[in-house]
Amino acid sequence: MAQTNKSRVNDACNLCVIALVVVLAGLLYVFGAAMSGDTLQLSESIRGAEIFDTRDVP
Repeated sequence: MAQTNKSRVNDACNLCVIALVVVLAGLLYVFGAAMSGDTLQLSESIRGAEIFDTRDVP
């Protein structure tokens, strides 16, 4: 059974939505880790990143 143009467009839209969800989940993870204060491991994974720990500064 041959696919119609409408079903191809629906398949493409479904793939785009899935890809968008994956990208947004990755961004949410990175920003969540950065905002939670667990930036030490996140910063160490980035080459050349400097860590400024200001939690103990009065």
